[in-house]
Amino acid sequence: MIQLLILTALIILNFILYAAFGSLVTGRLKDRPFSATVSVITGFFIYYLTFELVCVPIMLKWRPLSLLSEIWAVILAVVIIAAAFLNRRLFVPKLREIGRFLTEHWGFACVAAALMMAELIVIIHAYQFTLDAAFYVATATTSLQTDMLNIYDPYTGMWQDHFEMRYFFATYPLNDAVMCKLTGVHPLLWTKTVMEAVTIIMSNLIYYRIGKKLFKDNYGKTAVFLFFCGIMNFFFTTIYTASAFLTTRTYEGKAILGNVVMPLVFLLYMKLLEDDRDKKIWLMLFAVATGSAVLSNSANMLVPTAVAVFTLPLAVIKRRFSVLIKAFLCVLPCLILILLYIAYVRGMFVIYTYPR
Repeated sequence: MIQLLILTALIILNFILYAAFGSLVTGRLKDRPFSATVSVITGFFIYYLTFELVCVPIMLKWRPLSLLSEIWAVILAVVIIAAAFLNRRLFVPKLREIGRFLTEHWGFACVAAALMMAELIVIIHAYQFTLDAAFYVATATTSLQTDMLNIYDPYTGMWQDHFEMRYFFATYPLNDAVMCKLTGVHPLLWTKTVMEAVTIIMSNLIYYRIGKKLFKDNYGKTAVFLFFCGIMNFFFTTIYTASAFLTTRTYEGKAILGNVVMPLVFLLYMKLLEDDRDKKIWLMLFAVATGSAVLSNSANMLVPTAVAVFTLPLAVIKRRFSVLIKAFLCVLPCLILILLYIAYVRGMFVIYTYPR
């Protein structure tokens, strides 16, 4: 029971951190009402982008995980304090607004909570056995035990003489290691419980925003939409679907790509259909595309493809070539990382795990 309470607190801590990072941006937008869900979603990507910017230089200097953990702890503390200070006049009214919303739409809140709890209970208790799923636990465990970053093979524990570029920029599992270091939680519990729950809740937040947009704030229809999203995830689990990743490979980076990033790209497309000249939506798309590369190397191919699928018809509908230019700029970091990986595979460069 105590362990369950601790893990629940850590899940909540993750969302507090995302909200803190996101509110530093959304709290400054004077032309938009402050939104808790938008702050969490925005903060999710800013959080991992910031971690990438801190983690990669430390890896390049062959510095230990413990140093990264200390630096990251300071950054988290600064962000939380800054968010609390700068947005102190936004948080209290927003909490009251959320309370009123739950009172007025208690039926929707109960349905949404029940659906999410069903997914959390079933998925977290499921047995996951894929080699890729083991990679995330093994990377966090190996990093903790060796106090190094991507220098030892997570499957064998053997020293690697160079960094594997497939994982070099995908620092998501290294953040797991850092959080395990800071909280003292075992990597298996952190990945298999905490981050699984985070992925499930984040995906449902996106579904909620999509339903709210599709049905124009009709919460009855949005509840039905969430229900069928849950049905789809539980009963459409072939190896070729995002649902399979959500229900059987939940704490992998690809699961977040399929169930958070892709639905969010679709949501942003719907917003661009209304106003393709809204710079803030394009900036959000840029943050999502760039932040997704931190989650999994697969994002560097998947996200540009998805953005192209949506923005090509958007350019035709709006009759503006500038749409394609903006879309290209949004996915440019992904394309650069693809070229880097191709150059690495072809032997054009290598980054060693020791000074030469």
